[in-house]
Amino acid sequence: MKERSFTLKSYRKGLALHIKPEAEMETLLVQLTEKFRSSRAFFGNLQVGLALSGRELTQEEEDAVLDVIEENSDLQIVCLIGKDEKIQYLLDEALEENTPPAQEEAGPDGQFYRGTLRKGQSLDTEHSVIILGDVNQGARIFSRKDVIVLGALLGEVHAGVGAEDKSHHFVCALEFSPEKLKIGSYKYKKKPEKRLWPDSYKKSPKIAALQGEEIIVKPVTKELLGQIIVTADDQDSQ
Repeated sequence: MKERSFTLKSYRKGLALHIKPEAEMETLLVQLTEKFRSSRAFFGNLQVGLALSGRELTQEEEDAVLDVIEENSDLQIVCLIGKDEKIQYLLDEALEENTPPAQEEAGPDGQFYRGTLRKGQSLDTEHSVIILGDVNQGARIFSRKDVIVLGALLGEVHAGVGAEDKSHHFVCALEFSPEKLKIGSYKYKKKPEKRLWPDSYKKSPKIAALQGEEIIVKPVTKELLGQIIVTADDQDSQ
């Protein structure tokens, strides 16, 4: 029996992942993939906090751990906390602090959020959402439909979460520079030969949508918006 690189404990509002100091990163990611894939039904579809301890991780390694968990389960990691003996207390506190208050009642087609989403905050909605403000680095948005940011999109955004047909869902922002971007199960793929979001590129409004099995980011134009709106209306009428 192969030795596991980590121990995992489940709490009411989160998970505590202890990574052995000597753990090899490649082995750890493989074992985490196997664990969360086989336990997908057990963990369910929940928003949880994640407490990390043991091996010190770089930002890149931390992101890789989060990606593995979210890609192989239906969990949404809304915040990270550090090592502490009172894990459950910290998870409770972190989830309360990092969940933004409801700003407005959602209508049949969507909702508004007034204000800036700050680092550590997460917004989760079944509707399309319009953010009247910025989405800072470290903030996260999860929408079953579309996301429009009337400000700077600097954090993480996931549109079409759990939707059966993600082809007509999109993400749009006046300043477009997300840390991570997903539509349905598709992740925006970085282009290794270029910087992901060049300064000259993010100064004007951009929109991201699926073309086939790839997320394409384009400048916002009247014609492009018309195509997306018509496609969405066609889907709704079916």
